[in-house]
Amino acid sequence: MSACARLGLVAGGLVAGVACLGAIELLLHIVGAGEGPPAYDPMVGFSAAVPLFERAERADATPVFRVSSARLLGETGAEPMPEREFRAEKPANGFRVFVVGESSAAGYPYPPAYAFGAWLGRRLAARLPDLSVEVVNAAVAGYSSRRALVALREIARYQPDVVIVYSGHNEWAERRYYSRLIEMNPWLFWLRERLFSTRLFTLASHWLSPRRESSREALERFVAGQRKEFDEMFAVFSRRVEGDGYATPEQIAQRDELYRLNLEEMARTARGAGARVVFLTLSQNFADWSPGASSHRPDLGEEEAAGWQSHFAEGERAASAGDCRAALSAWDRALAIDDQHALLHYRIAGCQRTLGQFDLARTHYRRASDLDRVPHGAPTQFNEWIRRIAERSGALVVDTDALLESASEHGLVGDDLINEFVHPNLRAHQLIAEEIERVLRGAGIPRPENDWRTLEWVDPPPAQLVAENPSLRVREHEAIRFTCIIARRMDCVQEQDDQLRKLGRGPRPSPDPTFQ
Repeated sequence: MSACARLGLVAGGLVAGVACLGAIELLLHIVGAGEGPPAYDPMVGFSAAVPLFERAERADATPVFRVSSARLLGETGAEPMPEREFRAEKPANGFRVFVVGESSAAGYPYPPAYAFGAWLGRRLAARLPDLSVEVVNAAVAGYSSRRALVALREIARYQPDVVIVYSGHNEWAERRYYSRLIEMNPWLFWLRERLFSTRLFTLASHWLSPRRESSREALERFVAGQRKEFDEMFAVFSRRVEGDGYATPEQIAQRDELYRLNLEEMARTARGAGARVVFLTLSQNFADWSPGASSHRPDLGEEEAAGWQSHFAEGERAASAGDCRAALSAWDRALAIDDQHALLHYRIAGCQRTLGQFDLARTHYRRASDLDRVPHGAPTQFNEWIRRIAERSGALVVDTDALLESASEHGLVGDDLINEFVHPNLRAHQLIAEEIERVLRGAGIPRPENDWRTLEWVDPPPAQLVAENPSLRVREHEAIRFTCIIARRMDCVQEQDDQLRKLGRGPRPSPDPTFQ
């Protein structure tokens, strides 16, 4: 058979296959089969093939749109989450706010009812009683700005009045985790989108075994596969902790450029939908969460490295003996040789904190975070870009970073406001909500400031929330323990195990057998 004949046979087979699939899809449409959302999202939020929101009904038969369980990957359990839904028909007096972003915005490790979006909703409802306020938590754990943008493009169809964006901590993690999708050939990506948006796939997602699977069973099986890839991401993380596979300057530049472009597109998309954008700057645990990995400047010579190590070790011995002034003197000599080592800056900050030099400590803590070779959060420069993009696009800014700094002892953001490395605790969520309300009120959104009710809103104190729902404290310790496991901080793991035992919860098995 000639090459042309073989090519014709292949082309004919493809055409016949596409025609067959098209006929099946048409038949399913005629009989009304395959409607509704699939059991899971194979594109895990990188595509709108599986929508973020699905139609549903409340117990009183009110039609609503609700964040799809296919997008949440089963993380929500059976608890109802009114914070993740909105009415299908926007009331004439409706004021609709969407929160877009990552796990910090979603509320992790708490349910969405304790996230800043929920506290904001309560505040707005109290101060604007003539409006039907809906603050919708559309943030999803693990999303970077890339997937948040996909979500926002869908949200633009739902008559948003305000879109709140808290995004930036996952710009590295997502690439490690989903490189197979991010680096996929665009044509193949497009074909996958078309396939996964069909009725045929919707049916298949519920009928993936010889016996019929429920939506829940299919979702659980998909989540298990995602967790396997998640474990693979941790393997990459561990190799980087050990010094293998650090990001190159080119990769960092690409990450930063994509982040800026995504934020700019978010602003344009929301503005095109008639909504105001509120960008939140980013904060994290600078003072009480040490860098994941450190490295020297690339051109450090062997003799210089030996001198640096000698000064660093001298500083460590002095600090251990309680002599921070001598430690700082030694570390300054190390700094003069190489100022690119994250742990050195973190150590310097710790001694400056001990000596009451809080402004200097703040600078070095942030420098340590920026130099971390296995970053646990966003680089501090992201906040400057957020402010610039907001200024150019006419968006509002809530300076979360400055807010939490001012609420922290000596301006050092740490464990008092952040669970583990980036996730705000209950008090921080309430503070963020209060600041968003202040910014909206000052901008006259949705009413002039004088039209807001002047009653004094008081959030219930976190201690009261924990007393009413003790599982909140358990969630905190489990989240910290999990993060310490993947960061290979075994003293921290043991500490959290002890805390969980005191709460009547034995430690859960580690996901890594080396930590058993």
